[in-house]
This record gives sequence, structure tokens and C-alpha cells, in this order.
Amino acid sequence: MNIVNVGYASTNYYAIDIKNGKLLVDCGWPGTLPQFTRVLQRKGIPLDEIKYLLVTHFHPDHAGLVQELKNHGTKFILPECQVSYLDSFADYFKEKPLPYVEIVQNDNILLKLEDSRRFLAGLGLQGELLYTPGHSDDSVTLILDEGYAITGDLHPAFLSGEDPKTRASWDSIQQFKIRRIFPGHGNPQGEN
Repeated sequence: MNIVNVGYASTNYYAIDIKNGKLLVDCGWPGTLPQFTRVLQRKGIPLDEIKYLLVTHFHPDHAGLVQELKNHGTKFILPECQVSYLDSFADYFKEKPLPYVEIVQNDNILLKLEDSRRFLAGLGLQGELLYTPGHSDDSVTLILDEGYAITGDLHPAFLSGEDPKTRASWDSIQQFKIRRIFPGHGNPQGEN
């Protein structure tokens, strides 16, 4: 499995090999597409090779470029558990001086979590999406059968035994016998 960190500005974004291209998990701050494109170039990945995009949660550093990438032909996978967060995400930018391009909602790939294994198999990946609230109520984690988890901001360093929601999410992730965690910030944890 080839997972390449194409992140910048202290946030990780992961490009994963799929059939005929890459799946990108998370994307950068609004208005940073030129910076993102430069990182891709340094990693030898043309922008048009990013065929699909999934975001772990709707925070500006993880989902700020969604529509800009869609405008370049990337297909946006939107888990149903995240749909209700699109409006509040857009509202956030009404008070911020960031060049956010609002996400068009009529052309996304709407995905039920229970269908994620079949959908990912169609892309050439073996795994599934889990609903993993804790850091935020719209968080999802990409679980790959090889023992990898891409968790966004549900980071092990933030785990608190006093937060039952986060603990339950980590328990559901660990049921998959995860060997390596790819977080949204910091270095991957676990074996290679």
C-alpha cells in the first residue's frame, strides 16, 4: 500500500494509490491550492491524478480546498453522517477573511457508511469508513484492511479516558487490529 503524506502547514493529507489515480484524504486551508499543488509536484503527483477526495471532518485545515479540488475534476466522497455539517462549515467562513469556495452539494458522491466497503473495493482499496466522533461530531476514519487507520484529528495524543465518545471511537478503530495510525497532525504511529 502506497500512502504518501502531501501535507503542509502542520496538517497531514494522504494520497493513496487506487485504480487509475489517487484517493486524497483531507485537503488544505482555503486559498492554498497553489501551495498544495507545489507539494504534489515535489512528491511526483500531478493534480489530475487526484481522482477522489474524502475528508475526515469539516475543519478549515482538513476541508478548506474541497470545492477548489472539485473544480479541477476531483470527485468528492461525502459520507451521509457528514452532510448536515456542510452548512455550518460554510457559515464559519462568513466571519473569517479566508478565500473559501463554498462546496456545491449537488454533485458529491453521497455514501452510506455501511456501503463504504463495497465502494472502496470499486476503487481498488480493501477497507471501510467508520463514524468516529470525539474530536468533532462529524469525524470519520478510513480503515484499511492492511492494518492502517487514517484518523484526521482523532489523534492518540488527544485520547482522554474521561471522554466516553472519544474512547468509544478508539475502541471501534482498534477492533480492526490497527498496526499504523496516520493522524492529521504529527507523525504516523505504529509499525511500517
